[in-house]
Amino acid sequence: MIDIHSHPMHIKELVDQDPDLGRYVKSVYGVQSHPHSLESHIYQLDVAGIDQAVIMPIDCTTAHGCTLVKNEQIAWLMEENPRFIGFASIDPRNPGATRQLEKAVKEYGLRGLKLDPSLQQFNVQDEDHAYPVYQLCSELNIPILFHSGMSWSPLGLADLSNPIKFEKIIQAFPNLKIIISQFGWPWVNEAFMLAIKYKNVFLETSILFSGTPSDSVRQVLEQQIGIENLSRSLAGQIVFGSNTPRVDPKRLVWAIKDLGLDPALEKKILHSNAETLLTQTGRVKHEVHT
Repeated sequence: MIDIHSHPMHIKELVDQDPDLGRYVKSVYGVQSHPHSLESHIYQLDVAGIDQAVIMPIDCTTAHGCTLVKNEQIAWLMEENPRFIGFASIDPRNPGATRQLEKAVKEYGLRGLKLDPSLQQFNVQDEDHAYPVYQLCSELNIPILFHSGMSWSPLGLADLSNPIKFEKIIQAFPNLKIIISQFGWPWVNEAFMLAIKYKNVFLETSILFSGTPSDSVRQVLEQQIGIENLSRSLAGQIVFGSNTPRVDPKRLVWAIKDLGLDPALEKKILHSNAETLLTQTGRVKHEVHT
């Protein structure tokens, strides 16, 4: 099983390296729980049955004067445990953004880019600042995971992450692989439309807006989109993501399994689609944790 969307900002070893990180996780990201050790984080993956986890930072330098984990720390975690696959984050409004991204990919071995327009507070259609980043991602053949839809951050602006804004980007960069988090909720129909129309668009499962993750996932995937539509039209474009530490990863695993999907479709969502996506960007670890 591969979790394509997680944040290691609660790992104590990282907080110890950067004393401000714990404060920013609470005030900027909006998660109040206490840090836990790297060992505990790995145990959390074990309990959820997750073999590999994509870990990613968020560079909020321009918007909030902080970085929620640095690219160098992501690289360090990858060295500490081969179950981690690293994505980078850069601030598109930083004049050195493309240089930072190229370094993160070529020197640190990071495999994709995380952008959170809501929290980073930038216009995804900004041709002067954002488009050079997209162009570089296309040239490097790495995917971008966009936060989309509702932002739980107290400082997040959801309108900046409306998935309908991505269509102009998709058309301008037809080879760029784009992962839309949370199925774009509450703009589920818009995200669904984009994935139906463009096969380089992937939808990710970290849906939580009311009740439990199982309640939210069932409402979106079963009631709004429909399991038949998932199977018939999106089977190769849904990837499992938990958005840890926002949500306990095992609860998102349960949410997918609670749907009672055809085993072949469930395997694609929980593993095969992400493996294919990551393999296309370079190498992916094939060791399976037992």
